[in-house]
Amino acid sequence: MAKGAAKGKTSTSLADEAVEKYTKKRVVDTAEKSDESAISNQFSQIESNPFHQIVVQSDASPSEKKDAVARALAYNEAESKEENEARLASFEQFKEYLMAYRKEMSKEIIRLADTEAFSELQAVFEDMNSALLDFEVQITPLIEIIDAVHRLNMASDGAMYDVFKEIQEDKEEEERIKQARAEQEAELNTLEASILELNQDIAALHEERSWFGMGGTKKVALQEIARKEVLIENKKTEVTSLREKIENTTFSRESKFAEFSTEKEQLRELLDITSEEHKDRQESLVKAALNFVNTTDERTGSVLGRMDKIKSQIKSVDTVNGNMKRIFAVVSDGIKDAETSNADLSNQFNVTPEEETTLAQYEREDKLEAVNEHIEALTASKVDTLSTLGELQEESMNIKSMRDTNNQQISHTRKMHTSGTAGIASRLSTVLTAVSSAALNEARTTTQNTLSHMNTITHGIAQNEAIKNATNMHLQNDELSKAIEQLATYKDISDKATEITRAALEEQKVLQREIEATAADLAGSIKKAKGVTAEVMNEGATATAGQVAKTPAQEAKSPFSDFKL
Repeated sequence: MAKGAAKGKTSTSLADEAVEKYTKKRVVDTAEKSDESAISNQFSQIESNPFHQIVVQSDASPSEKKDAVARALAYNEAESKEENEARLASFEQFKEYLMAYRKEMSKEIIRLADTEAFSELQAVFEDMNSALLDFEVQITPLIEIIDAVHRLNMASDGAMYDVFKEIQEDKEEEERIKQARAEQEAELNTLEASILELNQDIAALHEERSWFGMGGTKKVALQEIARKEVLIENKKTEVTSLREKIENTTFSRESKFAEFSTEKEQLRELLDITSEEHKDRQESLVKAALNFVNTTDERTGSVLGRMDKIKSQIKSVDTVNGNMKRIFAVVSDGIKDAETSNADLSNQFNVTPEEETTLAQYEREDKLEAVNEHIEALTASKVDTLSTLGELQEESMNIKSMRDTNNQQISHTRKMHTSGTAGIASRLSTVLTAVSSAALNEARTTTQNTLSHMNTITHGIAQNEAIKNATNMHLQNDELSKAIEQLATYKDISDKATEITRAALEEQKVLQREIEATAADLAGSIKKAKGVTAEVMNEGATATAGQVAKTPAQEAKSPFSDFKL
């Protein structure tokens, strides 16, 4: 047992490795509250414990420590029974010391637990769902308007124009009703004011008395009161009639397009809001999309950070568990070797030598009894040690399960934080572009349908004019000349339209070729981007210690060489 040299020095043993990070930190943190920890008080003399000297203070290898433990636990025939019992008591004290430190280390690890996990869950749930809800609120009305305009554009018989016309007529009717109600309410206010005034006049007339105020109301005043009361009744009748008229003055136009009622409401919303308000709507949608991406990035990043902390905590638990297992493995194997030595000694004392005297027999049997008692005590300690070792093994499996789960969680969360968030941002950019594109496409379709409707109207007018021209023979030649001029103009327009269309188609053909070429270039770029990691790592692998030979692959242009910081 390398006692003296190792005692009191800074330990680098398994036990110290197991407790150094946590117990020393805890002692420093609690130094202001207590001069000594509870463990230090309870095990103040632990450094004099022979098993502490063997396992903790010694720099020997685990195998050497195991042999030393075996020798210390074996019954020493040269020592008294009391001295052997004292060594077993020291062993029990050492195990209690290990269990105390195991408990304290576990408590310290518990203190490191994340106390804000549910706070993080609440923040993720509220922030991300709020951002999603905000985006949904912003985009839904815009999509509904686009869909409504699309259905009206696709409807036959010029539904878009007719619905638009009906909306304008509705607005005119609403304005007429609004003005009519305003006039009626003004008239009602006048009537009610007139009734109030007449009542005030009647009250004043009642005060006109004869005989210097001592008699009744004057006859003339009574006549005037009667006349005003009749006026009041007439005006009340007018008020009642006017109130009924106001109640009936409501918008009650029946739509000719009941099947497009929803689309009509959406189109009305589009028309009622100014261009600036529509611009603000789209800006709000863009802000909501950016907010969702930023919130997703922030929240997943926060979760990932907490998971990394848990990973560190799991590693600490695993370190403590591993070091404790090694310590108890040394002790357990030492007990097994000691059992062998004790068994040999028991067998030795159990053999009766020839011509043994009675006194020698008593001495041998006393020694046998002492050895057997030692074996029984050591067997009980062995059971306890093996039980603890089993607990540590079970704990090790649980730690592995926690570590595997945590690693998977970190992997998935990191993927969400990087490619997942990037994917969301990419899809949102596509969606917003698609929304704008859809709105512009419906504007183009509406323009086309409106021009077509204008064509129909002008064509009908032209037909009516032709009939008029037929009935006015004296103007026929002039009108024919005008018709010829118009046809010539139409021809010019048609020729110009054909020329413009041809130019546009030729340009479109060139653009299509450019798109194909660009797509091919993009595919090549993506292929290079996917292989850049392997390319760079291969360059590093082929480099020598003194110099790096340039290969054609290294001299090739990097996919990112055009981007300069």
